[in-house]
Amino acid sequence: MSILLIPFILYLYLFYKLIVDKHLTHNERLFWVIIFLFFNALGAIAYWVWRNNKKSSIPS
Repeated sequence: MSILLIPFILYLYLFYKLIVDKHLTHNERLFWVIIFLFFNALGAIAYWVWRNNKKSSIPS
């Protein structure tokens, strides 16, 4: 049972990070919300990869 809970918590965490991300425009946020709703775990993984790539490309 707890094995099924871990991906669900990760999904909720990434969805929360998507909603509160101040660096996204309204259209980008809407796009990712739609991806999350239609593709669930795959959408969450895609957002996580995209977000990490975007953070690493920002110069310090």
